[in-house]
Amino acid sequence: MPDPVVFPDGAGSYGVSNDGRVTFLSGRRTVMTFHPVSGVQVLWHHERDLRPQSPILHGDTLWLVEDDGISVVDLNHGAVTDVRHLPHGAVCAAALVSGGVLFAFADGSLVTIDRAGNVAARLRLSTRIGRLVPGDSGLTHAIGKGHIITLRPRP
Repeated sequence: MPDPVVFPDGAGSYGVSNDGRVTFLSGRRTVMTFHPVSGVQVLWHHERDLRPQSPILHGDTLWLVEDDGISVVDLNHGAVTDVRHLPHGAVCAAALVSGGVLFAFADGSLVTIDRAGNVAARLRLSTRIGRLVPGDSGLTHAIGKGHIITLRPRP
C-alpha cells in the first residue's frame, strides 16, 4: 500500500465509484479520486462551492451537490448541467440507482436525476431520510429516524 493520503476539509464526504475509485472532496471546489493502482488524482475543479456531500461517480459522470442544486458533470466533454429549482431543502443523502442518482432531501422528497440532468422521478415520504443504502436486485433502502423504507427506483 502507498503512504497515507492526507487532504484538508474532506469532512467525511467520500464515496466509491463503480470502478472501485474512492471519490472525495478536497476543499470546497475540488473533487479527487484514489485507487490503489493509479493513486490519488484530481478529478474535477468545480467553479462554485460544493456542499460537504459525497460526490457520486459512475463511469464518466459525476453528480455534485451545491447550495442551489445539483450539478451533473460529463467528464469526457467537461460539460456541466445544473439542476436547479429543487425546493425540497438540503440534500441529506444520495445513492447510485439504475436510472441515475437518487437524492433524499430535508423535506422527505426523493428525486432521481439521470446522467443528462433530467429529473427522472419524484416521491415524497412522510419522514426525513438520513441515509440511502443500495441493496440487492436494484433495491434501495431509505433510512430515517425510526424508519427503513425499501424502494425499487425505476430505470
